[in-house]
Amino acid sequence: MVLRIGTDCSGMEAPIEALKQLKIPFHHVFSSEIDKFCIQTIKANSNPEKIFGDISKRKPEDIPEIDMYICGFPCQPFSYAGDRKGFRDSRGNVFWSCLEVINSKKPLIFILENVPGILTQNKGEDFKLIYSSLVQSNLYNVYHKILNTCDYGIPQSRKRLYIVGILKDKQLREFKFPRHKKLKDINTFVDVKDNKKD
Repeated sequence: MVLRIGTDCSGMEAPIEALKQLKIPFHHVFSSEIDKFCIQTIKANSNPEKIFGDISKRKPEDIPEIDMYICGFPCQPFSYAGDRKGFRDSRGNVFWSCLEVINSKKPLIFILENVPGILTQNKGEDFKLIYSSLVQSNLYNVYHKILNTCDYGIPQSRKRLYIVGILKDKQLREFKFPRHKKLKDINTFVDVKDNKKD
């Protein structure tokens, strides 16, 4: 099976690069991005069938059918480094556009990503609203967990909340987040013997 993939808030298309590296057969149906430099990167490396701009301005009927939907919706409204206005920040409301894709296209799987601060934003009420909105249709089993890149062989500490939804009538086995991988020795990433100043 070749998965039809759609991504929103696509950035440099890390999910597409991951699928390539994992050698998972896929068809890149659409991306969306408002940053012109990200759009240039997407066009140069990923070549989706369609690139949307502002996802809040498109109609559900404009969105192609997909099997997997991935979106890292804006984290600034929920981050400890920001003002933490949550849904009172217009960027926080991008989530509702993500929900529109999920409800209208009903992909087999969706993956949403954001900062851990979203769990405690507005005393946890914002995340309760997000979670209840995702399970309201009763179509999906929804899982969430904070993962840190350094627990998966990447030499960087970057914690992110991942929300995974799987259509109940298509799920064949229990979903589990991946096990931790041992971090590689720093010498596999950095040539410590190279003492040249440049």
